[in-house]
Amino acid sequence: MTKHLSETERRGQILRSARSIFIEKGYLAARVEDVARRAGLSKGAVYFYFSSKRELFLALVRDEHENTYSFLDQAEHDDRAAAVKLIDLGQKYLDYFAGLKSPPRFFLMMSEQAIRDDEIREELHAVHLRFVDAATRILAQGMAEGTFRDLDPLALAQILKALIDGFAGQSAIGVRPDKEKLAKDGIGMILHGLLRKESP
Repeated sequence: MTKHLSETERRGQILRSARSIFIEKGYLAARVEDVARRAGLSKGAVYFYFSSKRELFLALVRDEHENTYSFLDQAEHDDRAAAVKLIDLGQKYLDYFAGLKSPPRFFLMMSEQAIRDDEIREELHAVHLRFVDAATRILAQGMAEGTFRDLDPLALAQILKALIDGFAGQSAIGVRPDKEKLAKDGIGMILHGLLRKESP
């Protein structure tokens, strides 16, 4: 007998099962029947919450981005100096990737599927722009405060996003970031650059 769960709990149960099936089988080979069997439900029960395999996948993509949006929302409402906000944002991402119980392989699946699916690509593009926009404002704030060098904040924000995507990709194949070293030297390099002050 299936345990009675609230709609939110049932939806979460289905999504957890779908994530594991997609990772094991790949998007094309995965079937709603597989998800239902993994969740211990009927196929009809899954369709009650999600109309198709694609909708399941899209829901997982959106859930995947919740952490990013929460990190950025916190940064947007932070009244501290830009340097402190930037360090805090970097620390949140390092903590996230280092603290995951299993590699975030779904991250790579999203990117792969975005090549073939316009709506998934738009979703990934939206979260990319959301990060770049927030980081650009933090960097521009730091330049206005006189803390950061006067450079193009948009270009720097795009570099920071590429670094985060790189950590996500590495984590997806099991290469976890060394949180202690990156928190000290990695963030230090971003804030101070590679060259010594006396270098040309």
